Amino acid sequence: MALADHLTLEVATPLGLVLKTEAQSVAAPSVHGEFGVFAGHLPLLAAVKPGLLKYRTANKDYVAAVSAGFVEAGPTKVLLLTDQFALPKDIDEAAVRAELAAAEKDLVAFKDRYEGNQYEELQRKIDWANARLLAKAADKN
Repeated sequence: MALADHLTLEVATPLGLVLKTEAQSVAAPSVHGEFGVFAGHLPLLAAVKPGLLKYRTANKDYVAAVSAGFVEAGPTKVLLLTDQFALPKDIDEAAVRAELAAAEKDLVAFKDRYEGNQYEELQRKIDWANARLLAKAADKN
């Protein structure tokens, strides 16, 4: 059971549970903007977009990159279900920049036609690459 002034933060991907910790606060990128959760928060269900997951544990701030998914929050727990998750220490910045450049190059072929499965897949690759670069940059500060 979580302490009254803490939340249990759990992050799960299709591969299983990738993070479980006690947190003082959690912030995540929803499709309508970033939101924050503290212990005692009213129930919340939101769609998550690729970006930074921020959490505070033992008075230290942490970040991770998350992809699209959903989050359920309540007074004592935050559960984030996401397609992909990466800690800054696991991100190879050069490789991510190469992935981003390749996806952006492929996107040029779509010209003004911003639709279809291939376009959406490329946009997901770009969003995921940008999320990882944000996490790596935020961790350097």
